[in-house]
Amino acid sequence: MMMKKKSGRKKRRKRILIYILVGVVFFAAGVLVVSLLQEKGYQIKQIKEWITKPPPQEMKIVKLYFSESAGERLVSEERKIIASPQIGQEAKLILKELIEGPKDSSLNPTLPSETQIRAVYVKDDCFYVDFSSSLKEKHSGGSTGELLTIYSIVNTLLENFPSQSQVQILIQGKPAETLAGHIDIRNPLSKNFSVVKQ
Repeated sequence: MMMKKKSGRKKRRKRILIYILVGVVFFAAGVLVVSLLQEKGYQIKQIKEWITKPPPQEMKIVKLYFSESAGERLVSEERKIIASPQIGQEAKLILKELIEGPKDSSLNPTLPSETQIRAVYVKDDCFYVDFSSSLKEKHSGGSTGELLTIYSIVNTLLENFPSQSQVQILIQGKPAETLAGHIDIRNPLSKNFSVVKQ
């Protein structure tokens, strides 16, 4: 009878030990699986970030033409912009910088600050730039002021895009006769470096 009890206890102990061992094995396996999943999750997150991360933006140095303090000639000023693969989009960015005015305090803006660019597109070797009516309505006037405004636009675009040779200025989608009553802008214009200070 005592022998049976002892062998019964031994069997129970063995079973308990087996259960404990199985439990430890499952626990260790669980810990391992969780850590592997966490690592995989981290790797997946890294891959996802790498895929969705936008490429670094390429900067480009451009030349803008502003009026010298005497208001007689144009002077160039360099500016950094974000490069764009689309010529029309990049031209729009450059013109926005032109509207913002010079960084150099000795230079003067050539376009009214209220001016907006409605559209920029390219056909053959010509830029078509559609400005809001503010370019004309808010212009300070005078034949020299008008000349500098026109050629700050034309020279800025053609200097930065050598593949193009002309600029057509439009106001509200249509060619205008003049900006301030002096210079004919009904047709596309070419570079004019006689108004640039050497």
